[in-house]
Amino acid sequence: MDIFLPEYAGVCVGVKRAIKLAHKTSEEAKGPVFILHEIVHNTHVVKDLSDRGVKSVEEVREVDSGTLIISAHGVAPSVIEEARSRNLDVVDTTCPLVSKIHRIVKNLSAHNYTIFLLGEKNHDEVMGVCGVATENIHVFHRKEEIPGLPLTDGPVALVSQTTQSIKYFDEILELLKKRYPQLEVHNTICDATEKRQTSVLEIAGDMDIMITVGSMSSANSRRLQEVSGGLCRASYLVDSADEVSPEWFAGSEKVGVTAGASTPEWLIEGVIEKLVRISREKGFEPSVNRNESAEEEFIETH
Repeated sequence: MDIFLPEYAGVCVGVKRAIKLAHKTSEEAKGPVFILHEIVHNTHVVKDLSDRGVKSVEEVREVDSGTLIISAHGVAPSVIEEARSRNLDVVDTTCPLVSKIHRIVKNLSAHNYTIFLLGEKNHDEVMGVCGVATENIHVFHRKEEIPGLPLTDGPVALVSQTTQSIKYFDEILELLKKRYPQLEVHNTICDATEKRQTSVLEIAGDMDIMITVGSMSSANSRRLQEVSGGLCRASYLVDSADEVSPEWFAGSEKVGVTAGASTPEWLIEGVIEKLVRISREKGFEPSVNRNESAEEEFIETH
């Protein structure tokens, strides 16, 4: 078995920042510490925070005192206002690239744009963005929903959930341009998502099997699995090495391993170690081929 890793895979700088802030808060805060929803969409990261005494809540009203951590996905401004009105200490770990969307949408709304948001309606990030412009913002995710979007001669803009597929965004854009010639485009897919999708596209066509390491709740992990799925014989999304089955492999395949931006490095290494064991058990000496990348930094967010 030959194992290949793309140039960009796994936890991004925004997720690292959020987890670091959450760990620091759990160690230094006075009183109980809570996290609104999940810090990032990875079951292992969430469990680690729980083990550190950070309890997840779904609503601000569940917290009477202490510290409330806002996840990397961000929230509507009204949520933070509610937390502060309850005299809670607020630690905001919103990814700067999500905050960038908030600023764009707030400005568009102030100028009376009709805003179309390509994203999943029930995703934490999308709900937070909608809270910045409660009027004239329309969330959609499927091409079939476009005919139901309101027609207008006024200004119209398109923004995107940060973890959308680049290819799909371009397809949606072409359809919207036909319906709204005046469309203003803000491609707010984040740099980390774009790099991970592009890196997968560069290797998936040469692989027999692609494995994406990430939780089912992670939109960017699901997207990576979808991107690679049409380019090789089989594509799997696994939460950890425990979900990798020896039955998937004959032993001599070329196997690509990628991971969502919320997936810690140790989970990726665990999958690689299991693939090495499976290969040896089937009588093949594996090779691990890494395409190392430079440390990522935030792109301009102003």
